[in-house]
Amino acid sequence: MKKIIISILFTGILFCSCEKWIDPSMNVDPNNPTDVAMAQLVAPIEANLAYIVGGELARIDCAWMQQIAGLQSQSSENDLYIIGESDVTNAWSYNLYAPGMINTKILMNKAITTNSPHYSGVGKILMAYHLGVTTDLWGDIPYSDALKGDKNEFKPKYDTQEKIYTTIFTLLSEAITELASTSSVYSPDAEDMIYGGDLEKWKKTAYALKARYSLHLAKKNGASAYTDALTALSNAYKSNDDDFKFIFGSAYNNANPIYKSESKRAGYIAANSTYMNMLKAKNDPRKSVYFSGDIGSAAGENNVKAARIGLSYASATSPVYLISYTEIKFIEAEASFKTNDKTRAASAYNDGLKASLQREGAYGDGSWFNTQKESDATITLEKIMNQKYLSSFLQIESWTDWRRTGYPSLTKAVGAITSEIPRRLPYPDSERLYNGDNMPTGLTITSRVWWDIN
Repeated sequence: MKKIIISILFTGILFCSCEKWIDPSMNVDPNNPTDVAMAQLVAPIEANLAYIVGGELARIDCAWMQQIAGLQSQSSENDLYIIGESDVTNAWSYNLYAPGMINTKILMNKAITTNSPHYSGVGKILMAYHLGVTTDLWGDIPYSDALKGDKNEFKPKYDTQEKIYTTIFTLLSEAITELASTSSVYSPDAEDMIYGGDLEKWKKTAYALKARYSLHLAKKNGASAYTDALTALSNAYKSNDDDFKFIFGSAYNNANPIYKSESKRAGYIAANSTYMNMLKAKNDPRKSVYFSGDIGSAAGENNVKAARIGLSYASATSPVYLISYTEIKFIEAEASFKTNDKTRAASAYNDGLKASLQREGAYGDGSWFNTQKESDATITLEKIMNQKYLSSFLQIESWTDWRRTGYPSLTKAVGAITSEIPRRLPYPDSERLYNGDNMPTGLTITSRVWWDIN
């Protein structure tokens, strides 16, 4: 009986005092933090964005734009415009939205609560970029009603592409103001793997993106799209040193996405004959930078002899260009040409070509460049867009340019399953299955997005 009483007393003491002698932190998983500092968010957001834009999306879009050719498996199917809902789920669900936009929203919210407008400005530029990529590839997308998983809201309504573009410009304008703030409790520093915390370069990037997205609306806004672009680019990049690019690391897990793709699936992608022939026609010195040989495979041909992507773009540490000084100069050239300033258009064209050659280490003594320069009497929109295309290797912006202008002139792939080259991506199966009531329906990959009117 005495033993039973002692046991009961001990048990009571155990239940009454367990909170005091058992450390509650023992149930906290150190590998799954519930909070993270702003400085720890920036680099992963940048890396994730560059990885999807310069990897999976580039392998699809740039195949359709006939810069590269798909030779095997899924890559050869993409060459023929065979693409299903599940083929884009990874990009949409596990890169652009999560962790991309979700982490960017966390960064923006933390910047507000800590009175750190410099971080907020960087966050808003990154959000604008995510939105621009997503809407240009799919059209209408969730945003204003999205990113609420922490509130158990998983079925967001879609914003129209027109509304998304308004949001993009608002974010960029706010970012410019916030980056100029003279009072910010915290500011980006070395953790920023693109600019190392250089706020002036972030401001230039905001203006550069304003110029890009203004130009996207040329079919909608007409002349004002070109004047808006020209106004913005006056405060944008001034040299290749300003490029918005992400440089990957030498360790495999930190490596460039094309390098990793080639490591796992060697021979799946190679040079497309359209791009190769345009380079060869003028003995373009960038050919040996972009590719390892001279042979290209026509879309749908599956020529296994086609040259592989060069090491400048397919090594572990190769950069991904998100927007560049070269692109800005070709935006200036196009906008100037369309506003009847052919002298400025020719000058910007020449600057863009020179910047591209210098960036690729292919300028040499300048003799080839001098044979390619244009004047106000020779410049044309086709020359501008074709040269921008050749200067934008593995950059998904080329697909947007083609949809806007029709340049370069492309012939659909042999054996293609559609009547024309695709103009948008299919929505992922995750949206149809879990957000089908809100997802737009009745669209195909040849349907046009809002700004891509006939």
